[in-house]
Amino acid sequence: MLGLNVHAQLEQKAYDSIRPTLPQEYAAQLDKLQSNANFLKYTLQYADMSWACPPHTDIGNPTKGWYILSADILPQFVIGGPWMKYPIHLTPRFKVRIFHDDLSKGDSSLPVRTPSFMPGGTIYIPFHSLAKDPDFINYGSMSFFHHSNGQDGPELDATGHFNKYNGNFSTNFLEAGYHFRVRKIFPAAEINKQCTTAGYMDWFGKAALEIHVGTEETLKQRYGLYRLNLKAGRILVHNKYVSVWDKALRKRVRVSECYLQEQDRVIFNLTFIGGSRTPELSSFSRRINFDLGYFFRIPNSPNASIFAMGGYYGSDPYNVYFDADNYFFLRVGIALGFHIAPTNLQARNRDIDPTFRL
Repeated sequence: MLGLNVHAQLEQKAYDSIRPTLPQEYAAQLDKLQSNANFLKYTLQYADMSWACPPHTDIGNPTKGWYILSADILPQFVIGGPWMKYPIHLTPRFKVRIFHDDLSKGDSSLPVRTPSFMPGGTIYIPFHSLAKDPDFINYGSMSFFHHSNGQDGPELDATGHFNKYNGNFSTNFLEAGYHFRVRKIFPAAEINKQCTTAGYMDWFGKAALEIHVGTEETLKQRYGLYRLNLKAGRILVHNKYVSVWDKALRKRVRVSECYLQEQDRVIFNLTFIGGSRTPELSSFSRRINFDLGYFFRIPNSPNASIFAMGGYYGSDPYNVYFDADNYFFLRVGIALGFHIAPTNLQARNRDIDPTFRL
């Protein structure tokens, strides 16, 4: 993750210095290469993040209370680069909850009950040239994912609800999405008076329609075959510099140039479930899911944040649990993703103090 982001930043600086010196035919080719490299960077920086919660930090489920571990893992295997206009993300997504033992069911091993396996892929489509790293960008995406829980037991239990012990769950979905990003550049003094480089704030969002196909027959009248997915967020990138303690002066002394680094991000997600559903799942309160999360980037970490998130599940997205009780939840844990401007202090140290070594 770190290498990809730093490489993209250095590419942009090189492009800005080389572009005015090239003949027109070469400049046009360079524009395409730089636009493709920037676009790949954007698709990663604004993608969903992985997260994991330790014991007692994902709470709210009215029957389970809390989990030993809960996680949503979204690794991104990327096909793309300067040579490819339409990058592809291959994502073997995996949702897991480790329950504390339920003596009424004879649990004795902290079971991972019916995890969600969600392999799939997304292709991204740019709507304009991104060679000059513009303040406003927009692009589209097309995704296909499979969602199942690896179980083959009967779908329904004796009460007519889904069998959450080992009931089969299987569906597929297509998603068409629109994405945007607006960047606000700050005067340097707003962020750090000792730096001449300006920080910035990114506002970004996504609107997408999700359509389910090939859904297991028992699910069709309960699950809802359409979903409207909305996301809005902001990312703060600010100035930093390296300082060390000077024993003689008895104060901290700046020893590097200023550089930009992501500080935190706030993300809001909302899903509305459409399509026919059985009466107990057809009310508005059972069709809406939302969450609001704050992600504080761990200092000097290239890809990790501490996060806190609260929200509401009208239909739990954890496979067969979608028809269980609706509830509010709160979770705290560690998130992983592709940050904007990750730290690389060695690369950013310059000539302010030639004797300084990290």
